[in-house]
Amino acid sequence: MINLLPPDEKRQIQAGRSNVLLLRYNILLVAAVGFLMAAIGIVYAYLGNTKAGAEQTIKENQAKVVGFAATEKEANDFKNNLTIAKQILGKEVTYTKVILDISALLPKGVVLDSLNLDSKTFGTPITLNAHAKSIDDAIALKTAFQNSPLFSNVNFQSISNGEGAYPVQVNLNVTINKDASK
Repeated sequence: MINLLPPDEKRQIQAGRSNVLLLRYNILLVAAVGFLMAAIGIVYAYLGNTKAGAEQTIKENQAKVVGFAATEKEANDFKNNLTIAKQILGKEVTYTKVILDISALLPKGVVLDSLNLDSKTFGTPITLNAHAKSIDDAIALKTAFQNSPLFSNVNFQSISNGEGAYPVQVNLNVTINKDASK
């Protein structure tokens, strides 16, 4: 095939083809930019709706929080009361345990006249009055108290004889240890 077209016309045809190709690229570019603009607009509208919904939810939750403020205050007050109760119970002295431990130490044939315990009793010297059937029972009482971890500084104040079922009166000076109630 012989090309009989003049060279000037040939260049015009090639330039026309290039122009059509450039026009196609421009149309494609405008379509892509339009698509991106539409996508950005849709995403912007969606985010705006989501933001409005979230703000509405925040307002509703803040209104609910106002309603729960009284309940929250009661819960905080209850928590503070529990903390105070824990502190009080932590310092509680169980006198019944101490009394039972002391009664377990009493040898047969010995009775205590009285036992007064309070928070000041622990760690300070006190006098215990007891009656025994014999002097050996009184000595056994002193020995039992000395060997016990409940007491320290155990010694006789006085021993006297009397009458009755428990004729020996014993006065003991003892110190009840502070850890006795634990």
